[in-house]
Amino acid sequence: MNDTIRYQWQKLSLVEAHTYTPDGQYHAHHVVRHPGAVVVLPLSDAGNILLLKQFRPAINQWIIEAPAGTLEAKEPPRDAAKRELEEETGYVATRWHPLGIAHPVPGFCDEVQYFYIAQALTSTETQLDDDEFIEPYWVSPSQLQALVANGQVTDTKTCAIILRALCNGLIPTMDVECLKK
Repeated sequence: MNDTIRYQWQKLSLVEAHTYTPDGQYHAHHVVRHPGAVVVLPLSDAGNILLLKQFRPAINQWIIEAPAGTLEAKEPPRDAAKRELEEETGYVATRWHPLGIAHPVPGFCDEVQYFYIAQALTSTETQLDDDEFIEPYWVSPSQLQALVANGQVTDTKTCAIILRALCNGLIPTMDVECLKK
């Protein structure tokens, strides 16, 4: 059965979806349809990590996060990652390493986030939208660990890409004693 669109925004829609569950039961439920997003973890040649301090109106506060953004219609994820990196940080990269995907809120949204490491960075200029308030800044691996360990990084996509990069040996090994607490 087809989805019924209940509300349509510019890039998102709220739909009534119809599903047969693994036990064979038919269910109708609401889903936010999302075009997908990219999350980028820029790494310098010296091993430092570029993060953003960004104002998020939905929670009315500044948070620390990795550069990220929504896919445009039919835009390949890597192209979106390149676009978002330059727009939000003022850097371009010549080396890209895909780190897989994540489903940030599968309980009610079909969004897929595509993770990338960006390396061999060259400075350009940011191209922020009128409603974006972003302050890029560099941190060392030990500073990154402290930000995550003390709860200053509350953004789940940022925590997830940091963990994925660490587990794949793409950022310098940090003291993981904080994980044993």
